[in-house]
Amino acid sequence: MERFLSTLFATVLLAGCGSGERASNTSPLDTISVKELAPKPKPPPSAPEPEPIQYPTGPVPDVDIHQAAAAGDIETVRQHLAVQAPGYVDTPNESGWTPLHFSYAKGQTEMSRYLLDNGANYEARNKLGQAPADILLLKKNHQNSPFALVELFTSESCSSCPPAERLTSEIRRMALAKRLRIYCVSFHVDYFDGGSWTDGYSDAGYSARQRAYEFKRFSGLYYTPQMIVNGEYQTLGHNRANAYGAINRVLKKPAKVNVSVRQVKDEDGVIAVNACALGKFENAALCVALVENGIRRKITGGENKGRTLSMDNIVLDFQYLEIPGATGVEFRFTEKPDAKRNMSVVAFVQQIDSMSILGAHATPIRALGQVAQVRKFFCATDHRELGDSFIIRRGQGSVGLPHGAPNGSLNHFC
Repeated sequence: MERFLSTLFATVLLAGCGSGERASNTSPLDTISVKELAPKPKPPPSAPEPEPIQYPTGPVPDVDIHQAAAAGDIETVRQHLAVQAPGYVDTPNESGWTPLHFSYAKGQTEMSRYLLDNGANYEARNKLGQAPADILLLKKNHQNSPFALVELFTSESCSSCPPAERLTSEIRRMALAKRLRIYCVSFHVDYFDGGSWTDGYSDAGYSARQRAYEFKRFSGLYYTPQMIVNGEYQTLGHNRANAYGAINRVLKKPAKVNVSVRQVKDEDGVIAVNACALGKFENAALCVALVENGIRRKITGGENKGRTLSMDNIVLDFQYLEIPGATGVEFRFTEKPDAKRNMSVVAFVQQIDSMSILGAHATPIRALGQVAQVRKFFCATDHRELGDSFIIRRGQGSVGLPHGAPNGSLNHFC
């Protein structure tokens, strides 16, 4: 039986192989695409593990790097930089002062050059918001503390104002020629607008500032052109004798607050400044005014119709910040630097209650490519010793408010 089944199974197999279609000559490899036959790419070799950073090793000098920078000890600073991690050249102390702050404060010219050559950040800010260049300006201004801030409240529509404009221009030129710290700002009020002519530089905030003087200081005296000197003396804007008399009086008084302002580079290409205040004061505001000189305007309406006015010291923008004490604040304006325009920024600290001006300073605005580097500024500056109280003072900087922004207790003060 088993033999029969085996014979039958073999017969069936032979029948299956011989019947139907002829066996295909196609190789199984023919059904595989060329792409599949291509050699598989080798995975890229894994990136080698980065070697750990090898920081220099060696003994750290006993003298602190900030003390060495203040003393002008280049060798000790060199030893610190040789054994410390990269970036140690900008290491701050508890007050945020870097070695460059100390070398600037102490007038160590060679040390400052050495630190800058080794990558020191000349825009590093301490806890007061002050960069090394601000320290220099504060020192310089402290040596020449008497100042005068001349404010003129005026309008293109006021027929009595052009003589006052000419007087403030004369004061400005005199101050430049004699290198006196006299700063002029012309606020164009808006209460003449609405007729046949609207002042192109007027602002309601400037009118409110004049009214603040009326309420807080001068008991109802509110007119144009009105000149106010250091927030203490007021006179008719074109009265030369009274104007120079007030200026001479305030120039005999030392400033109560040391103020500095300098232009800094801004990524957006707009005008930016760092303003600093140093001294003992409270209930005050740090104010900055962007002003332009050499403006000529043909007036086609109002009281000055048909006249072409030449004006200086025109306030284009005004910002302020209430500050608790010594501080540094960066202010930004919407205007962009223009080499063809004669612009500057005047910074001052003003008492909120009495409206007295405690200190002031100004800086010209240059095109972005002409913003002075700290290195160049440093080499051209006279250096003298600072008191210890300057170094240990504390404070906190913040961002300036745009003109017209609400600011609580100031109540249109600036």
